Amino acid sequence: MSLLAKADEIDSGDLWVTNAWVVLIKAAPMSAEEADELAERAIAEQEVVNRMLLAVGDADEHTADAVVAAAKAHGFELPTPIIPLPGTARPADEVPNPRNPMGLYQQILMRSEDMGVTVRETTEHEDAEGNRVTTLHMQDGSRQEHILMNPYRGPVAASVFNDVRVLHYDRNGKEISKSRSWENFEGTKFMSTTWADGTNVYAEEWEDGYKVGRVTTADGRAGDIPADSPFFTHPALTTVGGATSGLDEYAKRGGGIPTLSGDDVKKVGVGMKFAGPALGIATTIYDVATADAGQKCEAAIAGTFGIVGSAAGGAVGGFGGAAAGAGVASAPAAVAGAAGGSMLGSWAGGWVGGKIARVVCP
Repeated sequence: MSLLAKADEIDSGDLWVTNAWVVLIKAAPMSAEEADELAERAIAEQEVVNRMLLAVGDADEHTADAVVAAAKAHGFELPTPIIPLPGTARPADEVPNPRNPMGLYQQILMRSEDMGVTVRETTEHEDAEGNRVTTLHMQDGSRQEHILMNPYRGPVAASVFNDVRVLHYDRNGKEISKSRSWENFEGTKFMSTTWADGTNVYAEEWEDGYKVGRVTTADGRAGDIPADSPFFTHPALTTVGGATSGLDEYAKRGGGIPTLSGDDVKKVGVGMKFAGPALGIATTIYDVATADAGQKCEAAIAGTFGIVGSAAGGAVGGFGGAAAGAGVASAPAAVAGAAGGSMLGSWAGGWVGGKIARVVCP
């Protein structure tokens, strides 16, 4: 069976194959049990795709080597300049290479981040205090609870309004992040986001438009966000790698602090992508803090912060030799076991907050 035929077979069911030959779960309503079953099937199908992908790659390599060998028989030699010119060196892999652990890990990250932001179910209820709670359940088992607080009940009654909170939990109920925005009756707006490692971003916007912000780490280090910082006018804050962040498009109203909307979450349905405000804010801060170095984070979520090159490196090293030597027969299982079923929850919980802390509060 050819690689393209296999991809067509997978695409005809509940899974699909990306242009990078990564097997993902299609966006559709499903239970948690169905999502877990599909995740296992995706890993199994990925092993088959990887074997076929490597076979195609090996055939291409053999063809290229045969052409070069034939040319050498007629006196042709490839030039070897100090600075390689186009056509004088083998091109880099355009897709994750399943022959090495880093390529396998990239596949896992792509699948895990997609599952972590794809909504499989939404539920709504009103709690005992009259707060409206909308929960977005993701394919990987994580959830984001969007809470519009009742202004007439509870300890904050009559003191604040537009009080909206988003709580992000992994599949085991461990808190990944919490975000909140609110206003007081003096016209001041507030925003606070905290990640599991203790890193916090806090900002205020006064009625006259003056803005202040600060990043604080768990160990007390802090870095200010100036009022003229691009953080307050960043155009991409509302999305992260194509996923909605749940933050208002404040840049369109002349800049301001990011705030949560009490109604926008209603527009997020099953099958849509929702990254959440904490990841949107983290992406923006990282963009601003590393602008002089030319680093941007708009293309993806895990790829946003170069996680494959840093955070994933230590985990990959633990089974790298065995996976690389055994080919793809046992490597995917080894990587899957090491990574677990929900990558997004594990790295977003502490690693993103730590990354932000390092670039803002060195």
